[in-house]
Amino acid sequence: MIRTAVVALLLTSCAHPLPPMPTAAAPPPVADATLVWVGRGDAYRWRAGTWQRDAGYDYEFSVVQRRYRDHWESIKSLHRRHPDYDGRGGPRDQSMFFRMDLAPEGAGVALAIASNLGRGQGHTDREFRDTELELAASQRGRFVPFDRFHLVQHYRYEQGTLDETVTLSDGAAPFMKNEEHAALFAAETFAAPPTTFQP
Repeated sequence: MIRTAVVALLLTSCAHPLPPMPTAAAPPPVADATLVWVGRGDAYRWRAGTWQRDAGYDYEFSVVQRRYRDHWESIKSLHRRHPDYDGRGGPRDQSMFFRMDLAPEGAGVALAIASNLGRGQGHTDREFRDTELELAASQRGRFVPFDRFHLVQHYRYEQGTLDETVTLSDGAAPFMKNEEHAALFAAETFAAPPTTFQP
């Protein structure tokens, strides 16, 4: 019984629910560009000095990214469907909000990030192809072995893809990383219903 209680405490301490996303009574203003990314994240855990696959933490995701002249807003939906997922990373289904404010910085762009994961900063080039971000976790617990997120993104617009590595660490030792690969979707019209149904 004591062992069960300790395990339950550990799981509860690690699986904080995300803070709520900001609310709004009106729809967002029309963006200069709206992009949708759909992809998959492959999870790795740092063990014995090397990255080892942890498929139970894999996930599918989609991102709706609204780009404005001086900032971006993104809503990410994440779904862990693997039967071996143990719940220590939070609910199987999660939503995340990111706002990035943009400011000129030399030949590039400085980024200030506010999200329900945490706050941070980063930088990118003027074409927004290669981006690096670091966030301090908004929620920390005694049994959570990381306090920051490090993101490296490579937007390949011409190929319609996004590759991203998200590393969780305590600033010294890595804990986990997710290798994300996504396809880009943008607004389009159809001359006919896009169906492949063959009766």
